[in-house]
Amino acid sequence: MKIGIGVEGFSDKIFWDKVLPKFFRGVHFDVRNMKTKEKLIRETPRLFNSFQDARYDGAFIIIDRDKDPCVTAIVELFNAPMKTEAKKVREKRFLFLCVAIRELEAWLLADDQAIQKLLPKSKYVSPSETGDIGAEGKLKRIWQQQHGQIAFNKISFAKEIGVQFDPHRAMNHSFSFRYFWENIKGIINKRRQYRETEG
Repeated sequence: MKIGIGVEGFSDKIFWDKVLPKFFRGVHFDVRNMKTKEKLIRETPRLFNSFQDARYDGAFIIIDRDKDPCVTAIVELFNAPMKTEAKKVREKRFLFLCVAIRELEAWLLADDQAIQKLLPKSKYVSPSETGDIGAEGKLKRIWQQQHGQIAFNKISFAKEIGVQFDPHRAMNHSFSFRYFWENIKGIINKRRQYRETEG
């Protein structure tokens, strides 16, 4: 089984390369770093075609909402064929547009146990919804509580938290993360059931 994933940056790729294989053994994840949000949007049709041509089981685009007003505003940035694909009924959908509200850091902060293991001095506790906070700034502040003036390194942090992160905990503190995780789990379970039936 193979799943294609498009992400905005290198730290995103590092994080998912750690997390996804740990929770979905036997699934190959092709995580592609597009380097910027704008390029990810622009390259989504190419990624979609590439993943379909390779007969992957599904494709996910993970994009930050940032300061855009809502999820709908993000979806409208994609071209018409991609919007059509992403709006198909879930059972027939190949492409999932997953918007991190407001940014991937909000998904990381949704697992406070992982944060506490890495940054114990912060005594961080996840709010009920991490999409309501300025997550990138919050993460940098609690990093400084632990490390003082040492600059926050997104890439090394992505590696470290990827080892500790538990999606089942994070789902309770981020509805946008829950949407992503439930859909990727749904695709994988559906394909496994189909193959067991066929086999």
